[in-house]
Amino acid sequence: MAGTLAVTPAAAYDAEHTAMRGMPSPMGQANGPVWAVEVAGGRVYAGGGFTSTRPAGSAAGSGETGQAYLAAFDATTGAPVTSFAPRLENDYTGGPATVFATALSPDGRTLYVGGDFNRVDGQRAEHLASFDTATGAFLGEVGRNGVDGTVRSLAVSPDGRTLYVGGAFSRANWSARRDLAAFDLTTGELTSWAPVVSDNVSNEALRVVSLAVSGDGSRVFLAGPFRKVNGAVAQGFMAVDASTGQNVAGWRADYLLAPYNWGTALETVGDTVYLGARDDVSGSLDRKEGVYAIDAASGAVRWYARCYGDTFALQALGNDLYVGSHAHDCADAGGMPETNPRTYLAVTALNRGNGQVKPYFVQTSGVSGQPDTMLLTRALATDGQTLVVGGGFAGVNGAAQANLVRFTPGSAPPDRAAWPSVRTCWRCSYVDVSVLEASDRDDVDLTYRIFRGWQTDTPIATVTRESVPYASETFTVRDTGVTPGSSTYYRVLVTDPAGNEVMSVRSATVTLTASSRTVRAGQPVRLTARVGHGQGGWVRFVRDGRTVGRARVVDGRARLRLPRLPEGRWEFAATWRDPDSPRSATMGKVRVRVTGS
Repeated sequence: MAGTLAVTPAAAYDAEHTAMRGMPSPMGQANGPVWAVEVAGGRVYAGGGFTSTRPAGSAAGSGETGQAYLAAFDATTGAPVTSFAPRLENDYTGGPATVFATALSPDGRTLYVGGDFNRVDGQRAEHLASFDTATGAFLGEVGRNGVDGTVRSLAVSPDGRTLYVGGAFSRANWSARRDLAAFDLTTGELTSWAPVVSDNVSNEALRVVSLAVSGDGSRVFLAGPFRKVNGAVAQGFMAVDASTGQNVAGWRADYLLAPYNWGTALETVGDTVYLGARDDVSGSLDRKEGVYAIDAASGAVRWYARCYGDTFALQALGNDLYVGSHAHDCADAGGMPETNPRTYLAVTALNRGNGQVKPYFVQTSGVSGQPDTMLLTRALATDGQTLVVGGGFAGVNGAAQANLVRFTPGSAPPDRAAWPSVRTCWRCSYVDVSVLEASDRDDVDLTYRIFRGWQTDTPIATVTRESVPYASETFTVRDTGVTPGSSTYYRVLVTDPAGNEVMSVRSATVTLTASSRTVRAGQPVRLTARVGHGQGGWVRFVRDGRTVGRARVVDGRARLRLPRLPEGRWEFAATWRDPDSPRSATMGKVRVRVTGS
């Protein structure tokens, strides 16, 4: 039989392909969480709570560099750049000198770094430092005396003259500043910009975790676990004037659901500001954990992509908006629904124009009992040629990769091949081929071509299905072009819209027989099942729905000896299953007649 079956996709994924592949390219690793990343000067800069880095593919303890808290990697190869070796310290507390925030100058030549350190290479740098992105040279601290507490967020004005700083501190350049400050990068002086956040969200310390500046430089956007800005209600997010620090008139106070929702991530592109948020307490279906697109001038909402699962990072690239999160239910935005057990996506992608979810399924994994490996994504960055992801994880898409990973342009082939299984019956002249679907990290509409035997010129069927990594579904096609008494097997070629292909393993060989045999009462009955290509596993022999015995496959056959049977007609079925894969086959039935002695 040859034919074509078409299945209409069930989800409303955006039809446009993402710029980046859903499978990673080689990238160095870190031995602890990565909280901030940037790409500039041919390098990837990563900051976090790690104390060493190592090459791609290296297990923990192998190839360790010992570079702590701030490290560089080649943006093309992903290899650690060992010549970049700043020594960050916190001699106030003696604790980790963790880097929490980074930002680039508009020309990409200067990297600004903020965190919980106060010295770089022995020189004073009060929680703020700057570096040359081309050479990695330390350029000194920011301002006259930085700030006196942890820096959690940084943003540079479009003209490169002002660095906006957010975090949890009380002074900057020896002057009173509460959690927010701005430095003139030409003079090093503190500016008069001094908005005040207050009224922390329950169970959260008051701080500013994300900053962004509008494209025209007139506004600064603030996000964090606060409920007021400059004394006015502002649930976790607000726009303030870039010069005066006063709240911008007309902006809503309730983009996020009071009292527990708060902004976590900001990204500005042109005249749009994108806002991501979290809510760990309310449990309300009205909570906002997805992404807003807001007009940067008026504050009007352009769209909201409702996903449940906290958002932590945003990165625009072309028509894509990449989202680093704990997303587990994006059904309302056209994406993955809630699953049981729950599935988390560490990086997803939205259409920047309308907020519709694109097919992009990056998953991370962690180690039980090691909470720092369960953080998923916490930082995103791009230079247009690579998308860098930082966070807390031990694996990406099923492969070992610690805390840092990168993706490059294009379309990845399916990462999970299809699995064919076969079934037939006694006196049947057909074979049912059951196919466990494949999956692809950046496509959903996959085409399946099912081939009989070794030939790949004419499939017995062509099926187009919406296939996703978070579900394992099967479909069945019937092959009526086989001859009883023959042996055959099947393969499935899966193709994505970009033409990438992956061929399945062979199914088990199925032998179509219509056999019967006669034995005399008192004699044992010997059953033999031919598995063919199976090479291993077990065969289960069944009579009247009950298992009468199991036999290991040896040299393609499984043999079972049954004790004496009473007179009558007996029918046995044989089913083979490979314990190491989803392959299986029902190899038909055999009838045995037991006659009198």
